[in-house]
Amino acid sequence: MRWTEQIRRDKKTLTRLNGKQKRQFVWDYYKQPILIAGVVLILGICGISMTLRAADVAFYAVLINANNEAQEDPFSPLLTAAGVDMEGKHVDIQANYTLRYEDSSTSDAQTIQVLAALFGIGDLDVFAADQAVFESYAGQQAFIDLSLFIPEELLEQYEAFLYYSESETGEEIVSGIWLREGSFLHTAGYYVDDVLVGVAANAQNLDNAILMVKQLLEDGSLGEESSS
Repeated sequence: MRWTEQIRRDKKTLTRLNGKQKRQFVWDYYKQPILIAGVVLILGICGISMTLRAADVAFYAVLINANNEAQEDPFSPLLTAAGVDMEGKHVDIQANYTLRYEDSSTSDAQTIQVLAALFGIGDLDVFAADQAVFESYAGQQAFIDLSLFIPEELLEQYEAFLYYSESETGEEIVSGIWLREGSFLHTAGYYVDDVLVGVAANAQNLDNAILMVKQLLEDGSLGEESSS
């Protein structure tokens, strides 16, 4: 009742003020709730925008130390071949991050911060990088054990392309797949040297990411020696 009475009195006051005075009165007395309402509105808009964006994305791929001039999407054909309905969907590829541990440049420091956030909130599903970078994140248990999701016979067929690391409990897991010259990422122009690809432990699009890796193995699109 106290607030109701206050609002009633404020309405009477407003009737005696001109336009500029009314705006100043409202701001002076209702600044806090106005600011709170504004923040809630902005957060709501951001949430809706992120939801709509996520609905169009099959998965998020981050390619470190890649050629960011490459434009081709080599992931979507693998998903389509795996039976994923890609109508109205795409793979969000970020290939503009550099990280070289011998370099202490600002961009590399920013990449470390960005990756910490992406791995933490699950806004990263598929990760590709050279061995030094991949190893550093594998050592932090950043990737799933692919052997839990990929048929054993398929893994055995491409044993030479498997990358192993230790889990938190000290067990050996398959955390990555080697991609060599002639692989789907190399022919798309993203890499020249050998790289590793893995699926993030906190991936929000885990199913699609795993389907992509499985199809990658089934197609043998790993590069040289893939027929061995």
